[in-house]
Amino acid sequence: MRLSRRRPTQPDEPAQVIRVAPAVAYDGDLYHLPDWTTRRDAERELGRRHAADGQIDTLTLQTGSVPRFHELEDERLGELARIEDLTERELRQARAALEGQKIRLAESQRAFAAARAALDDTRPRVAELEQPSRRPGDGRPSSIAISGSRWPVVRRWLPAALLLLLLVIVEVPILYQVILDWGDSVAMTALLAAGAALIMLVAPHMYGRAFRSWQEHGGSAKGRWLLIGVALVWLGFIVAVAVLRRDALVRPLVVDGEEIGPTAEGAGTLPTMVLLLALLIATALIAADLGRRMHNPNDRTLRELRAKLDAESRAFATAQGVYQQDAGYAESIAQYVESVDRRLAGRTRQLDRGFDSLATAYLGGVVEGLRDPEAASWAERIVARRRAAPGR
Repeated sequence: MRLSRRRPTQPDEPAQVIRVAPAVAYDGDLYHLPDWTTRRDAERELGRRHAADGQIDTLTLQTGSVPRFHELEDERLGELARIEDLTERELRQARAALEGQKIRLAESQRAFAAARAALDDTRPRVAELEQPSRRPGDGRPSSIAISGSRWPVVRRWLPAALLLLLLVIVEVPILYQVILDWGDSVAMTALLAAGAALIMLVAPHMYGRAFRSWQEHGGSAKGRWLLIGVALVWLGFIVAVAVLRRDALVRPLVVDGEEIGPTAEGAGTLPTMVLLLALLIATALIAADLGRRMHNPNDRTLRELRAKLDAESRAFATAQGVYQQDAGYAESIAQYVESVDRRLAGRTRQLDRGFDSLATAYLGGVVEGLRDPEAASWAERIVARRRAAPGR
């Protein structure tokens, strides 16, 4: 089984998957070969002991019959049967593990495909929005939002903010004079004047923001009539404030209980009213236009989509990594299943060589124990005959 995956042609293409090796390859070995080094030392010691006890001598070596060899052969055959049994169990377990890994791989592949689809859906939307607006209602954000720099924001909107602040500062003393008789104290009158000035500017500013949102997103006829209705209501408030200001200007001033004449003495009522309406309407229009220019709802949409793109990119990278690891691990299990015959043959060869080394080590111990040059000669012949035997 081979799980092939295409290599990416471009680094920014999320549809490509690079093959990665699993962090830990599948290891289902149930059988482990004996520790041949320890066993050889033990066999050599056993050969010395048998020679010292007289269980084997030079005459026995001459006949070529070594009783210990039969014991080692029985052990080898038993170990070989154990190898075959455990190898079969390893194969069954590996196949079961492969089926389970295929299920996990399918799940991670679905998660990877979903993350890729979400990323592919968001990327063109962000790319489409990353074009500066040329006119209200074109559905594009401002260049400031695209660049993400703060200094252009300050440089562009600081004059507008200072103009609004200046208008508030100018409105406060004017309204203070208008509502002079409404406050119980100077502080109360000043607070009322400041609150009224803020309302006179903030309300048109917020209206401009709502109007820009309507320009960008459109709306029903009901929404359009609502904007018109709000503008007419605000015009009515402007007229009321203009009337109050006119009265404050044309009515006589009372100082220490004595009337000293109106502030705008000599000015007609109608010209004063027209002037006040013009000033108030101009102030409201300036505040509304600033709100319309400063508030582009597409800026927020761009920020949200960029945040969404970042989150989806991280989710995609995570899902891709999991999918790659699962694919690599499934391939390592498949390779383990495919190599069962080679693994059995390799274990058999290692087992045969290992028991040959045990027999040789035993003979070496016998020769060391007998201390007979003739015994060494016969032992060499036995070793050479065993190595030349078929199947060795």
